[in-house]
Amino acid sequence: MASGAHSLVFSTREPAYAVDRNGRIVAWNPAASETFGFSGAAALGSKCWELLQGRDAFDNEYCGTACPIRHMAMEHRSVNRCRMTFRTASGERRSFTLTTLVLFDNGEATLIHLCRNIAHAGTEIPLGSATGRPLPGVLTQREREVVHQLADGHSTREIATLLGISVSTVRSHVEHILRKLNAHSRLEAVAISRRLGLD
Repeated sequence: MASGAHSLVFSTREPAYAVDRNGRIVAWNPAASETFGFSGAAALGSKCWELLQGRDAFDNEYCGTACPIRHMAMEHRSVNRCRMTFRTASGERRSFTLTTLVLFDNGEATLIHLCRNIAHAGTEIPLGSATGRPLPGVLTQREREVVHQLADGHSTREIATLLGISVSTVRSHVEHILRKLNAHSRLEAVAISRRLGLD
């Protein structure tokens, strides 16, 4: 698995996990353990559709060996945010907004899924325009450079070194990026900017 994918999964407090091109879970953060009730040891190596049994907004079986999200990602097509329900360890089903980020490293693809509880979705603020999408020029050139480094899995200190700026300046850029994209984590900011071509 790409180290960048692992860094991104663990850089957010939102439930997040990563799968390889075969749907095998290769990273599972503490928030995912808390939300879904499965420990990292139980989740890692499992097929995502067997563990979480994802269904679409109409309660149709969605996740499986022929996962449309994985299929789109492998064809380098953009994956839009969607609503899903997942099974928890207790057997209940919970609703989430699923944001997917795809990382390609040496020919290998890793899909990162960020899961936001649907109960919080109604409190989201539009992303900077009447349509709810960020304006194309919303990020400055430097902010785009920072997002690009975040997508590569670099830490704040590493980004500062790579871009020749201070750690506090990187933190300031990250705060501006999160605010402009209405993202709650670095991972979500990367996912949104990738989807909108802002990075």
